[in-house]
Amino acid sequence: MMASMVTQGIVLRYADYREHDRMLTLLSPQHGRIEALCRGCKRPQSPLLACSEYFSFGEYVLYGGKGRLTVTGCNLTESFYPLREDYDKLKYAAYILSIAEAAAQPGERAVELFTLLARSLFRLAYSERDRQAVTAAFLLHFAAVSGYRPRLSHCVKCGKRMEDHEIRLMDIEEGGLICEKCYQPLSPVKPLTPEGAQWMRSVLEEGIDKTDRPDVHAPGLLLADYIESRMEKPIRHKNLF
Repeated sequence: MMASMVTQGIVLRYADYREHDRMLTLLSPQHGRIEALCRGCKRPQSPLLACSEYFSFGEYVLYGGKGRLTVTGCNLTESFYPLREDYDKLKYAAYILSIAEAAAQPGERAVELFTLLARSLFRLAYSERDRQAVTAAFLLHFAAVSGYRPRLSHCVKCGKRMEDHEIRLMDIEEGGLICEKCYQPLSPVKPLTPEGAQWMRSVLEEGIDKTDRPDVHAPGLLLADYIESRMEKPIRHKNLF
């Protein structure tokens, strides 16, 4: 274990530990998921109080000793405080934190995941974009950076190009669209409108901030089901979409 290190981090979770301490789960771009003890952070005047809350984003100073890491300092960049004042924002933000925590691995670089999470939290906290659409965009890009970007232009069974006007079916297991001819009654498919498919293609190519596709077409529930099918740990998304 390193004697000490400095890394950017986002607090994914915390657990109260003893009277004044917390055990933090951080996402680091260089080191993936990190567990670190934050001593005394629950004291009212502690300089570490703000950086030991959910969503806290900053530069953490960590010291390694006695088999674990301890937070010794933090330069807080962003607390995303509006997420704590709005329950609707909070539930979507908590959901994407859970996805990031389940995906991140200790000691493995997570630069793309870290950047995606930070940008998505900014959008949820400070933009007027639809919460479901922001979360759907997070899930879509998460699939892409995780290596299972959905195939949205051709049938994954026969390779036929799917025209924009066609009714779509998304095969969750195969990871892409299938045409009506390739559909089998027992296949794990979800309905997808042409507008939903167009929204996903546009967001993948241009990003949610630049797409001109209406947020109302974001297929959030389909993407949540798709992501859950690829993860070892189920992530609950009840009543989000």
